[in-house]
Amino acid sequence: MEPAHGAAQEPVYEYAIIGAGVSGLSLAWLLAGSALADRKVLLIDGARDDDELRTLSFWAAGPIALEPLVRHRWQALRLRCGAAVRDVRLEDHSYRTLFFADLQREAKARLLGAGGGRAGHRIVEGRLRSLREHGDGVELQVGEERLLARWAFDSRFQLPALVVDERRYHSLRQHFHGWVVRTSVPCFAVEQATLFDFTVAAGATPSGTAFFYVLPRSPTEALVELVTLEAVDAEPMLRAYLAANFGQASFELGEREAGVSPMTEQPFAWRAGRRVRRLGVAAGRLKPSTGYALTRILDDARAIVASLERHGHPFAGGPRPARFWRLLDAVMLEVWEREPGLIPGIFEALFLRNPPDRVLRFLDEAAGPAEVIRLCSSLPLGPIFRAIGRIALRLLGLRRLQPPPARPPLHP
Repeated sequence: MEPAHGAAQEPVYEYAIIGAGVSGLSLAWLLAGSALADRKVLLIDGARDDDELRTLSFWAAGPIALEPLVRHRWQALRLRCGAAVRDVRLEDHSYRTLFFADLQREAKARLLGAGGGRAGHRIVEGRLRSLREHGDGVELQVGEERLLARWAFDSRFQLPALVVDERRYHSLRQHFHGWVVRTSVPCFAVEQATLFDFTVAAGATPSGTAFFYVLPRSPTEALVELVTLEAVDAEPMLRAYLAANFGQASFELGEREAGVSPMTEQPFAWRAGRRVRRLGVAAGRLKPSTGYALTRILDDARAIVASLERHGHPFAGGPRPARFWRLLDAVMLEVWEREPGLIPGIFEALFLRNPPDRVLRFLDEAAGPAEVIRLCSSLPLGPIFRAIGRIALRLLGLRRLQPPPARPPLHP
């Protein structure tokens, strides 16, 4: 479908979504349920996901857009930070898990079924070879096929291609490994999830900040997730952890998942052209200091749909995190990077000295000023002030290295 002799051609699709990952599928899901459901959507699915298992875990207060897909939820949490073990119960929030395979299947079915299947939405399997804006649209080439759309939403993100200005910003990598663990005898408390457990793993990594999640599905089955700041041989750590904490030296390891996420407060450009809007991690939707992204991705997709409905373009209400929250992310990353052994104590202070719902609101950038003040005052202030001081010195040093701004001429 190529424009003849360079002439402008009316776009065939209103919206092209590049990538059928979490952010692309979330946008497709919301578009299919919106007032724009009759606008033709092209979904380009170039996924190559080799993981046998892929889960999406998050906390939230109230239902989310993907609530029908939630498989498990917990309001009772266990936290093990250093010597402290605390069992807490959430009031407003719950911790939840859904499976990517469910999102993939249901979002595609919802898209193709929108408007009774008469809207003309299409899913194309294949990698995008090129993207070019021209006139009032975007030309996309998938394989040998050229396709036209009025707006494009690009969720592609390759971690090796990420360039971070490390003079200004932090650049850490969060590695995660997850297994479905099955045991022959009941040993998991189904109603309680372990959110942060720094035991066993803490002494097994150079940074000393590795931690486990345990998300039970039944008394004999749980998703056990290891999170570290460096590449590790994860399976021996898993076996040691289960033996020490659940008395299980013999168990079956089922499906597994693994991945790496960036941890940086560097801003991401979410606008990639006049008619191209980035999505997901590529738009900076991953929370720098925690690695959580799903609810932020859904918030962004909701803002895109609202902008399209009200303004006819996707750029109103884009992701602009307040500088205050970016500073707090930078402080946390500074401690992760320079004094990682203090991280378990910081989490211990967070959850021992504050209601857990307040902590989760804070981590979600939804806490009010009074809550932020109370929470920050409960933290060990020495590491926080040292981190702020190092960040300030680094930025001041950068300013000294930069040439002074040009003075305006005396006479215009």
